[in-house]
Amino acid sequence: MNFDLRPTAANRRSRFRQLAAVGGDFAERHGWHGLNLGLPAFMLAYAGIAALLCFRFGRGADFRATLYLPAFCASYLLGTAILFVVVAVRHRFGRSARRFLIFPRVWTPREFLHRLIAAAPFLIAWPFFMAGFTAMKNLLNAVVPFTWDTTFMEIGRELHFGQHPWQWLDIENPVVTRLLESTYAFWGVLLVAIPFAVALQHAGTLARSRFLISVVLVFVLLGNLAAGVFMSAGPFWFQFTGAEHNDYAGLFAYLMQVDPNGDFSAISFQRYLWRAYLQGTTQPGTGISAFPSIHVAIATLYLLHAWPLGRLARLAAATYLVAIMVGAVHLGWHYSLDCYAGFLGAVLITGAVTSVQRWHARTAAVEPTAQSAPA
Repeated sequence: MNFDLRPTAANRRSRFRQLAAVGGDFAERHGWHGLNLGLPAFMLAYAGIAALLCFRFGRGADFRATLYLPAFCASYLLGTAILFVVVAVRHRFGRSARRFLIFPRVWTPREFLHRLIAAAPFLIAWPFFMAGFTAMKNLLNAVVPFTWDTTFMEIGRELHFGQHPWQWLDIENPVVTRLLESTYAFWGVLLVAIPFAVALQHAGTLARSRFLISVVLVFVLLGNLAAGVFMSAGPFWFQFTGAEHNDYAGLFAYLMQVDPNGDFSAISFQRYLWRAYLQGTTQPGTGISAFPSIHVAIATLYLLHAWPLGRLARLAAATYLVAIMVGAVHLGWHYSLDCYAGFLGAVLITGAVTSVQRWHARTAAVEPTAQSAPA
């Protein structure tokens, strides 16, 4: 007897439908649909466009897809381990139903695993998106000259009644300077930690969607588009180019006095950025653009997200935003106009995203009503 054991086309289609059904059920249970997949897809597409542009302009080395992958993965593992311990302890002592930081309540260990899976699309796309952003910044530095520094410096002086903002601050306390440097450097840690925590919120939460979309748009619209149109390096441009007219000489003399060896300071990282710019190399955090301040813009998003979470969250986020704005000026990173533009840009982007969300909610509410109306 001759038995044909080869799978028929019908059997293959049946198995494919079964796998598709299982996959669809998994995606539905964990929120892998709609915006929760659309936003990561956009982020990866942006990284792909950044790569194509780099190769188009003969700067293929600027795009390093895995530039941030080790650091982000290590941060994810550390954050997951810490949160898992918190979840397990609070669940053990019956405190899961109470608010914890930005979360309305702490989940059971099983719920925590579900949230991690739901957040996975964004968390996977995040380091690749940031690699694309860094590549775009370095590409802009290669093709667009710094032409706006003097203009922004003069506007800032006019806005502050003839004095530069760093002169208004008049900070000459090394302890305060060191504290501002540490706070400014901590921005990079929060850039991974805060989106990680927000991504763990329920996939359908409007606040979650609004924050994550706004973060992505801040980097693209402010960090790339606006930065490219108004290309400037920041006050340290006057210092490092040996400009004949340098209104920041006094500020940088003080900053170098605080850390003469350049072990850990704003000056040391500014030298790192300038050296990478002169050499045309792409490293973590490289790419120079001052307007608008992305540090201020992201800190503003933290404040807007924290606002509904209570007085303590508002106070912490507002304090951090003020520290970033003061540090941006005092440490020679930004002109005052960069900070104001970063704040305003973040507010406008968040407002636009909120308006779209409200329009979508009204549209979704009208459609069922129209369908149920008698003919």
